[in-house]
Amino acid sequence: MRKLINLSCVILLISLIGCIAPPKIELLETIETNETAFLVPLEGETKEGQGKFMSIEYLEQAKIATKRISLPQRKQKIGRFDHEVKWIPTMRVIKINRAPVTREWTQDKDTGSKKQNQSIEVESKDSIGFSVGINITSLIKEEDSAKFLYYYAGKSLDKIIDENVRGYITSILSNEFGIRNLTECKAEKDIIQQKLEKETIQEFSKYGISITNIGLVGGLTYEEKKIQEAIDNAYVAEMSILEKMNALEAQKQENERVYSIAVTERRSAQEFEKAYQAMIKKIELDIEMKKADALLLAAQKWQGNTPSSILPQGSNFLFGLDSKNTK
Repeated sequence: MRKLINLSCVILLISLIGCIAPPKIELLETIETNETAFLVPLEGETKEGQGKFMSIEYLEQAKIATKRISLPQRKQKIGRFDHEVKWIPTMRVIKINRAPVTREWTQDKDTGSKKQNQSIEVESKDSIGFSVGINITSLIKEEDSAKFLYYYAGKSLDKIIDENVRGYITSILSNEFGIRNLTECKAEKDIIQQKLEKETIQEFSKYGISITNIGLVGGLTYEEKKIQEAIDNAYVAEMSILEKMNALEAQKQENERVYSIAVTERRSAQEFEKAYQAMIKKIELDIEMKKADALLLAAQKWQGNTPSSILPQGSNFLFGLDSKNTK
């Protein structure tokens, strides 16, 4: 009997507990520093309100300034009795990860988002297939997060880069390389890269994506190995010719230098000869002037008389000036 009473108490207790509604547990959402969050209603919106939700202006107003938020909740009946309910949120937090995303799509399997060759394959005007590598970095600015959410709701930036942006880049490169022959493709690679950068940045800025870096990586990798071998051989031959031309140019410059030195030395010798001859002329002129001065002085002192005696020829009486040994 006692056991029966105890069993009845347990059943009654269980029944009483089963009639209690579940407790309301607070739902918290945390927003990281690299995230922008939006608080949007899940229910109760009219058609007019839903129309506003489909606008960038509405999303700007729905931004959350705090880093943690408690979601409002309401009871939802799930049975006939009042206690058969559950708590559901009436608003939702949508987070946008603004962290930069970088991709390097090359033939190296360790650089891309997948373990495979992810280089961009294109074809020249003369139907020569090759591939090029791409490096790109993008992010979402705080002020563009509402625009990004409006256009790409529910899609992450890295997925957009791997799908939308990669497809756009492939389209531009296919068109630009496709209107050029192989020689022009190699010569005008910088022009193609500049156009790729300009148009890709402009296109995706309209959707709230900022591309901070984009460019071609490495050279052109050809599908046909023989083409690459021929280009390599041509390059080696070109370098050999260039080396010889540089050697000839260096020899030419050396010859011109030696010739210039010889001309300078010859001119110096000619100038020295002229200076030497001028010096001799000057000395001779000085001697003649001194002789003239001596004759003039003798003429001024002569009084018109004749000498009282005449010395014989060969006499050295007058200081030996007429002697043969006189220098």
